[in-house]
Amino acid sequence: MEENMIILNNNVQTPKYIQIYEQLRDDIIRGELPEGSKLVSTRYLAESLAVGRNTVEKAYLQLSSEGYVESRVGSGYYVQDIHNIFSPG
Repeated sequence: MEENMIILNNNVQTPKYIQIYEQLRDDIIRGELPEGSKLVSTRYLAESLAVGRNTVEKAYLQLSSEGYVESRVGSGYYVQDIHNIFSPG
């Protein structure tokens, strides 16, 4: 995955995992992270943002639960086709 910049704001009440989740979600919606893109590892992102790995894992799990990414055991997280998320029921 090409590296998109995630910026955490320590001066807001929003939990850091939500800030990470929202920025990645918005990048996916805008197409900056297209279908099939691999997200950086939770370990790498946690180190680069100076947060705990659990913080990043919570953000990735939220993305997964909403259908933005898919977890592949032993491989990582990949962006999914999001057209069905926004299609009218």
